[in-house]
Amino acid sequence: MSHAVGRLRQAGLKATGPRVILLTALEQNRSHPTAELLYESLQVDHPSLSLSTVYQTLDAFIRTGLCRRVSEAGNRLRVDGTPQDHDHAICRTCGEIFDIDRQLLPRSAPPAQLPQDLMVTGLRVEYDVICEACHAMSDAQGSSGSAGSQRATPSRGSTDRRRKS
Repeated sequence: MSHAVGRLRQAGLKATGPRVILLTALEQNRSHPTAELLYESLQVDHPSLSLSTVYQTLDAFIRTGLCRRVSEAGNRLRVDGTPQDHDHAICRTCGEIFDIDRQLLPRSAPPAQLPQDLMVTGLRVEYDVICEACHAMSDAQGSSGSAGSQRATPSRGSTDRRRKS
């Protein structure tokens, strides 16, 4: 039995072809992709896969804990398929998302319950940051008198995740 099939069954989902394909792709893609990017990356090998199926499958993955929704400056669905507990730092200039190992920044356990009888099932920390590349670009622009413009190209080979104006 493949790893993806086992994870799907453990999450209570049927191991359909599209689900196996998407879970495998999501686990291999550490860039916190959008649904559209996953769809585009799979179209060559799986032309019958629809964007609607990708969205519906990702929704099922989010509900069952196989992946999680990640915030973004825009309003597109971004997902994280990394199964290990971790937090995120999001550059508010270019949108690059960085995984932060919880062992590097330990924190207290969340309470079991919040007011209004809300049961806590987990805790995620999201840091708003300016990445090194954007900070360097800002410094360079500041010294050349063109401060205030955004970077033209996201860092680390990521997809374009700049804030939409």
